[in-house]
Amino acid sequence: MTIKQLQALDMSKVQPEPLKVAVTDILGDYDKASSKSDFEEIAKENIEKVFLLVERLAPKAIKDNTAPKVKKKEKKELKTSKPKKASVKKELGMLNEDIKKCRVKIRKFNEEKRKNEPKKPKVMRHTKIKNHFISIANLIPPAQKDNVKMQKEAEKILLRAHRGIMNTYGINFVRAEAGEKAIKEKYDKMEQRATK
Repeated sequence: MTIKQLQALDMSKVQPEPLKVAVTDILGDYDKASSKSDFEEIAKENIEKVFLLVERLAPKAIKDNTAPKVKKKEKKELKTSKPKKASVKKELGMLNEDIKKCRVKIRKFNEEKRKNEPKKPKVMRHTKIKNHFISIANLIPPAQKDNVKMQKEAEKILLRAHRGIMNTYGINFVRAEAGEKAIKEKYDKMEQRATK
């Protein structure tokens, strides 16, 4: 059984409610997982348990293309053998505990993985300022993308504002120059596209 088989289930037909909750919990955890393949490996046993319970308790929820091929004799046995309510509740309770344990395993796995990864360097203030000014350049109206005169005027205004912000914040000249260069490059590219 794979997570894809659980994703293909018709959730409106999954009954009883605790089983539906178990399926949605696993699918929700899968969607939140940073590494899908690692999640499938860790939660493989729980995915299989849940799918087997769906096969037993809500076979109509399984769409034809995801259902494993079942022989006619086995189908008759499945129809005739009704699960006892007490055993179903017990199984669902155990499954719920397994899902909680699985979440703990995944959380620990992710923490270990994060510890081993190198930390990303903090983005410097001057870089953030430069990126904001470049993003303003990206806001040019579509109707004005070919208007080189307007682009040059906007470039002058942004460069003046960038220089003023850098001076006010006391950011050194070299870093301010790098920001201005990036803004100029952005507008040069825009002007090249406009003149083509």
